[in-house]
Amino acid sequence: MKLSRLAGPAGRASWGLADQALSSLSNLAVGVLVARSGTVADFGIYALAFGGYTIALNVSRAVATEPLSVRHSGDRSPAWERAVRASTATALFAGLMGMVVGLAIALFPGVPSKGVLLAFALTLPGLLLQDAWRWAFFVVGEGQKAFLNDLIWLLGMGAIFGGLYLTDSATAFTLTLGWGLGAVIAAVAGRFQAGVAPRRQLIKEWLLTHRDLTPKYVGEMLAVSGTIQVYMLGITVAAGLVATAGIRGAQVLLGPVNVLNQGIRMIAVPEAARALKHSYRRLWLVGLAISLGVGAGALAWGAVFLLLPEAVGEYLLGPGVWAQARTVLVPVILLQALGASNAGAFAILRALTAATRGLRVRLISSIILITTGVGGAFLEGPKGAAWGLAVASFCTLLLWWHEAHRAIAAHRANPPVTSP
Repeated sequence: MKLSRLAGPAGRASWGLADQALSSLSNLAVGVLVARSGTVADFGIYALAFGGYTIALNVSRAVATEPLSVRHSGDRSPAWERAVRASTATALFAGLMGMVVGLAIALFPGVPSKGVLLAFALTLPGLLLQDAWRWAFFVVGEGQKAFLNDLIWLLGMGAIFGGLYLTDSATAFTLTLGWGLGAVIAAVAGRFQAGVAPRRQLIKEWLLTHRDLTPKYVGEMLAVSGTIQVYMLGITVAAGLVATAGIRGAQVLLGPVNVLNQGIRMIAVPEAARALKHSYRRLWLVGLAISLGVGAGALAWGAVFLLLPEAVGEYLLGPGVWAQARTVLVPVILLQALGASNAGAFAILRALTAATRGLRVRLISSIILITTGVGGAFLEGPKGAAWGLAVASFCTLLLWWHEAHRAIAAHRANPPVTSP
């Protein structure tokens, strides 16, 4: 049997995990190399810049790829092709807008590490378009194409990095730019893999068609990304860039947790949408299976990493960043694992198009995370910040599942009217 013919949720999940492994490997590589190429403070600036990229990515997903996943999961069709043309064009437009904002921030007087900010800004359109192609492939069960696209990114990035080290020109700026250019190469390749091209004339139609969902999805994503930026900035103010670098360094080492989390999330919404067509019971069971699998995997990886020699951490991050990261590794493991465990509830709410409930959870969670993270930093420094975030992550997990239960009950009581 060909790999591309793997049937059912297990096969689609396998491609999701394999694809996300490549995507996370590229992020892990640039994070490790930037950490080793400068000071602890330099890496702290990189961490904040990466957070800005995450905000742009999440907004793009909210307006472009989340509606595609919710409403066009299934098989290839003319409707899917038109939707992909519209969604990828929307993602590209979001990247261009983000690039303008990023360049304005980078050129503002007094901003440190302008090179890193410029690298993120200049390659942002390609980064967002490449992500949109990945989602387009997964909603029709073509995870192998998403895997190939991320492989193209990794190989392109690797070639650029090799050239930088051979010419002794590897810096935080050039490494970040090389990472982004790898995504640009993959974004171009995605157009030929899909057989369709972005069409800017469809952007307005796309936004109007999904206006019942996208404002709430944007609110959710801004709450997530904005919250991360706010509490990281707050922790920086309370405990310094060293604390920010320590938390971000621990997250870099836990890259495989993100592989598992994001890989499952990539296929979770389409799977939940398919389960809903069968029964509410199957939807609930799919959600539980997703959360238990991701959470257990995250904890298992964290436990293994705690047993590794300290020399491994020093080699990956450099002695300075590792010294800070190891002090917060346990709470950051819990933060990542508990955060990953809401994947099933998230998929249930998406499948039920319960956007208002998802937004409510995000807003409440934002308050909890900022309060406990920044408050912990003021009270106990980096350790206090990390443990505060871990406690907040547990509280938000409970909120997600509470809303998922209520959403199923509401949907069962008042099922939507479908057109004949």
